[in-house]
Amino acid sequence: MGLVWRSGLGMVLSGVLAFAGTPMAAEAATSLVSARPDPTVGFDGLVYASTNVGGTIYLGGSFTHAVVDGKSVPRKRLAAVDSRTGKLLPWAPLADGTVMALAASGSSVYATGKFSTVGGQPRAGLAGIDLRSGAVGPLRHAVGGIGQALAAAGGRLYLGGRIRSVDGRSVRNLAAFRLSDGALDSGFRGGVDGLVRTLSTAGTRLYVGGSIKGHLSARRLTDGQVDPGFRPATPYSVMALTTNGDRVYAALAGPGGRVVAYRPDGSMVWSSVTDGDVQAIAYLNGVVYGGGHFTVACPQRSRTATSWCAPRMRSQPKLGAWDSASGTLLGWNPRSNGRWGVLTLSVNPVTRAITVGGEFTAFGGAARPRFAQFRS
Repeated sequence: MGLVWRSGLGMVLSGVLAFAGTPMAAEAATSLVSARPDPTVGFDGLVYASTNVGGTIYLGGSFTHAVVDGKSVPRKRLAAVDSRTGKLLPWAPLADGTVMALAASGSSVYATGKFSTVGGQPRAGLAGIDLRSGAVGPLRHAVGGIGQALAAAGGRLYLGGRIRSVDGRSVRNLAAFRLSDGALDSGFRGGVDGLVRTLSTAGTRLYVGGSIKGHLSARRLTDGQVDPGFRPATPYSVMALTTNGDRVYAALAGPGGRVVAYRPDGSMVWSSVTDGDVQAIAYLNGVVYGGGHFTVACPQRSRTATSWCAPRMRSQPKLGAWDSASGTLLGWNPRSNGRWGVLTLSVNPVTRAITVGGEFTAFGGAARPRFAQFRS
């Protein structure tokens, strides 16, 4: 199966001092999840998207089957897993094409990607699905192009990607829909001049990242206009975003890759270098988790947004953890595999676990085909 990549792709720590002290000192102030994955089901194709609601993890991707105790169980590009047990749930709507992004709001999970039907119902690139029954909801639009990012906040569902139209109406890669009635929000005028790879919301802002002018911007949730109070100098394409409080954390491509923390005005707090794109990012308990197709990472944060690693890089295949305050690379190292590695990270606030999806097949000696979960 060929890789359908949403971002358009192109051992152990041995006492190395980091910028803000040793990893042991940094880890004393944080609460890391275990580096050993929980027992879970697996999948026969890539997992591109994940979102958590209560004790349930909803997944989307290119897979057609889940792998349960060595046996294949049909799951056509959408699936749900019990976060507490790691077991496959009966929730099983069918999408006829790859699901690239998911977002949950109210009683629905929303999906976008390269599909034209979900559950046998016409849904061209965008669908709402009941969280419990898996029934396809009334949200119905024809998306011209490919949706690659979703976010829900402020009574709206935000859709980003490489999108030229919605229901024949011209759209420049970013659109909003009213959750109350599913209608395209004509008051949202947030056009973007390039591929939107990721969306995240906080407060009154919609953060937009991708292969766009400036790579990262903040838009007003209400009308999509640029928020001039956020002015980051982001040198490389943004692959994924997450927020916590007044901080914005970004996963970047570039020469190698970067994990970067920004203040509310867009100034950089810290930046850390890897040798490959960082494609997914999540925050939990003072720790920023980043995943991608990198194999090593810098034990010391960078002086600037573009500077390379001064000390020797450390083995950190596909997944790493950084202290959110200092940018120190922590000693957590699950040792994943695969060429493209990790494609999605999300947090389950109920079970306080990290959900990981991608192209990998194992962590250390534990077989975990394309899906894993780590908890405290």
